[in-house]
Amino acid sequence: MLSMQSPLVAEYTQKQIIEKTKHAASIAGELLQGISRIIKPGISESESRKKTIELYEKFGIKRNWHNPYIYFGTNTILTFKDKSAEEKILQEEDIAYIDIGPIIEDVEGDAGQTLVFGKNSLFDELKFQSELIFKMACNYWRENNSTGIELYKYIYKLTKEAGFIFNLDPAGHLIGSFPHKGWKDGLNTYPYPPEAGYWILEIQIRHPEKSYGAFYEKVLL
Repeated sequence: MLSMQSPLVAEYTQKQIIEKTKHAASIAGELLQGISRIIKPGISESESRKKTIELYEKFGIKRNWHNPYIYFGTNTILTFKDKSAEEKILQEEDIAYIDIGPIIEDVEGDAGQTLVFGKNSLFDELKFQSELIFKMACNYWRENNSTGIELYKYIYKLTKEAGFIFNLDPAGHLIGSFPHKGWKDGLNTYPYPPEAGYWILEIQIRHPEKSYGAFYEKVLL
């Protein structure tokens, strides 16, 4: 049932079928697994994106909310708003992140994760914290019925305590039937409790001094 506290998206979300969102999220998860098998040391970022689109075609996906963002090494501090000045080739010891937004049966299946190659304690910690912060934020939202603003204040606090910097603004967004209608700004500015199944929670963090970061996102359920 939709919260009466959120009139800004009521007209949009009442048309959304949560089962379709769950299905889209499941397919996006399968895609991430497939992409993670494609990305191996020696591949370039552009080749990774090309192979990702080829994988989409095998899944019958013909449209994107956004093109795949795949970054390696020091490019992992880049956000969706940035453009890489230099293409990276994945190294034996490296870090990468994937951010995809395929449209599956007219519903966006947005998902993202970080991959670590070789043995590097900083890379391992960035990946671990991006996933842990996501998990803790989900629990906080469920337990407190927090607004989007409150939820991201908690995320900023967790990120700082972990020794990293939160690296995304706007962060989090409405998903659902394509094209999008409703709240156009980030979940981090949303003054109501986000409805389960209608919002993507995005975590993007970076080291305060070194040019390395991590990314993780999934639908809030």
